[in-house]
Amino acid sequence: MKGSISRRLGLMFALSVMLITAVSATLLRCSLKQSLEDQMQNELILRHSVLDPVLAKYDSPAFWVGLREKLDGLTPADERVRYWVLVDDPAYSYGGAMPDGQDWSKRPDGFSTVELPDRHRPMVLLVKTIAAMGSRPELRFIVGLDSTPFMKTLDQFTKMLILISALGVVLVALLGYWIARFGLGPVRRLSRQANSLPPGDSKQRLDTEALPSELQELAVSFNGALARQEAAWCQLEGFNANVAHELRTPLTNLIGQTQVALAHGRDVNELQDLLQSNLEELERMGTIVNDMLFLAGAESGQRATELSDVSLYEEASKTVEYLEPVLHDKQLNVVIKGDMRVCIDRRLFHRSLANLIQNAARYAVPESVIIVRLESHGMQAQVSVSNAGEPIDNVHLEHLFERFYRADAARARSDAHHGLGLSIVRAVASMHGGRVFAHSKDGLNTFGFSLTSQAAR
Repeated sequence: MKGSISRRLGLMFALSVMLITAVSATLLRCSLKQSLEDQMQNELILRHSVLDPVLAKYDSPAFWVGLREKLDGLTPADERVRYWVLVDDPAYSYGGAMPDGQDWSKRPDGFSTVELPDRHRPMVLLVKTIAAMGSRPELRFIVGLDSTPFMKTLDQFTKMLILISALGVVLVALLGYWIARFGLGPVRRLSRQANSLPPGDSKQRLDTEALPSELQELAVSFNGALARQEAAWCQLEGFNANVAHELRTPLTNLIGQTQVALAHGRDVNELQDLLQSNLEELERMGTIVNDMLFLAGAESGQRATELSDVSLYEEASKTVEYLEPVLHDKQLNVVIKGDMRVCIDRRLFHRSLANLIQNAARYAVPESVIIVRLESHGMQAQVSVSNAGEPIDNVHLEHLFERFYRADAARARSDAHHGLGLSIVRAVASMHGGRVFAHSKDGLNTFGFSLTSQAAR
């Protein structure tokens, strides 16, 4: 959902205040309403406390003439308060007919309300029974109080609450929007700083010192992304340069040989030799292209799919047997130690192990022994190949699995190969959820990789 953060924050502030104000106003109104009801009841109780003893005291009709006058005097002109004495004997009754036309003599003692046709608000009644005395029978004394003035006070208070609440919500929304705009000022400055980074300069970074602590983490993450982008760009540039370098030599050879062949007349045998030489160069180029496509698939997250349960010792033996001609040239022996069964891609395992053994054979001391170790570490199978040879500096060990990397100072004759063998080993390990490792000590150089398998044991 698109929109301004400032407007969203202002709206959220307004909604929060609206909710809090609504709850507070409801509680205040309920409190005032209860207080007004208590006032009405207290006034009725007070009038009863004054008049009940008087009504109970007079027991003859002669005295009730003066009592009626007294009740007339206590009744206001607007009849906000009214009195009724309900009794079967007319000599003791007072108040006349009920204003709603109903019979109130059956009402229970206590408080009650009655809706009157000429009033917008109900009348609150307090009914009490006064016991018979002498010739006076039992009577019901009712005091009625009009609730209209009290309810008008409640209505005015409610209107004022609504007005104040509405003004408060609007004010908070405006202040919230302004506060959010002011608070988001560093974000806008950070955005302008990011937009002002010059194109083409991959070393530029955001200045995190002047930012608030909440934005420093974001800026550091952004700088980290820039650093990763710079590293990827450098790697891409290096990759392009290496590919161009690797393909330039066979292309140059092909062009030169073809130009020479076309410049002079050649017999069939010479042309066959030329085509054979060109084919070798083309095959080398094809190998580089295929290896690069394989590495691109592995780096894009491709996983090994053709899995099968195999014995690593048996598969390693097959790889060694396949490489026997390479080993025979330098009179090298291969010793395989360990075994386990794993669920892996057999073809990829052969490819990576063959690259490690060929790499070891290329730089091993003649007539020495190459050791292949197969070890289990939990759910991972670890494969390592060790050979006796010149020590490798730790600076180079960290980069030997990179594409086209050549440590000329540490590895002689590295220019005879296109430098993707160890990168393929790392790709195979990644496709099996593993990793690669290398170390050089005590005259032994060891390269290896690990494979994750649910069937490893």
